[in-house]
Amino acid sequence: MNILKKLKTRFYVPSKEDKFLKRVFLTATSRKVPHFPKTVQFETHSFCNARCIFCPYHLYYETQPKGFMTDEQFKKIVDELKRHNVRRISPYMNNEPFLDKKIIEKLLYIKQEIKDPKVVLTTNGSMLDRNCVDDLIKYNPLHALYISFQGVEKESYEETMRGGLKFEITMENVLYLISKLKESKAKKPFKVIITMVATSKVDPIKAVQFWREKGIKAKCTPLENRGGNIEEFQSLLPPNAKSKRFVNCTRLFKQGYILFNGDMVLCCTDYSRKVVLGNVFETSIEEVWNNEKSYEIRRLFYEGKLDEIPLCRTCEIADSYGDEEYYYD
Repeated sequence: MNILKKLKTRFYVPSKEDKFLKRVFLTATSRKVPHFPKTVQFETHSFCNARCIFCPYHLYYETQPKGFMTDEQFKKIVDELKRHNVRRISPYMNNEPFLDKKIIEKLLYIKQEIKDPKVVLTTNGSMLDRNCVDDLIKYNPLHALYISFQGVEKESYEETMRGGLKFEITMENVLYLISKLKESKAKKPFKVIITMVATSKVDPIKAVQFWREKGIKAKCTPLENRGGNIEEFQSLLPPNAKSKRFVNCTRLFKQGYILFNGDMVLCCTDYSRKVVLGNVFETSIEEVWNNEKSYEIRRLFYEGKLDEIPLCRTCEIADSYGDEEYYYD
């Protein structure tokens, strides 16, 4: 069964126009689009204190809606996730989650309401002061915490992260977190993974080795142009890397992306709301995920008609960067 599952690498989006035998064959040999997203990312607010060079957040910040999700709206999402077998819950998206002063309280609510939730956050680490770290260690509300730490040299870090983030402060925060985790008496403390984007500005392999020597898991991810939103994409490519069209993406088939105001967008790279599938506060995650608009876009992607889908038509990714061991699987 596991071998067969691994062989099913492509999602099939059935259509009434498909002949019977074709439907039977593709249903048996392809992956089925789940009735509810396996992973749900939702931001509790819309703010970020970094202006990363590989992220277009700062380009759209002024023109996009801003604000916080209400407690009632947050609980509405969690209550719906509770009714479905969601593989991973991530209460962040294009924001810095720890700018929400109630984020740990919200993480605890998820843990209280959902049995064995796989709750994962990604942070730039700048807000992980000692009080925040102590609470994370005390309450242990996460499955994993990914820290976006771009390089291990002050100049390249600050040139990449921007937004006034200071290398020394973030490094002190992360090292304190590591030390407290080692002292933790929790039966199963949350994992910490350092992640970085491979660009021409940093030496990701050097950085990965730095953290691994401290006993912390670390890897780099390939540079994306975020749906065509990064104008400097080509100049940011690492040495010897080339760009290629991102045609093997599976995000729209199994992952749901929800903004603070309830809009579910096509992809985590949709910083300007080019494709809003619906609003989960007006209906539900399940309804938006299965509506006609969502289905039609998946069908276009399945048929290879990426040129007809905003974001997908211009989405590119770096092909490689040196030793593949430094990439996520």
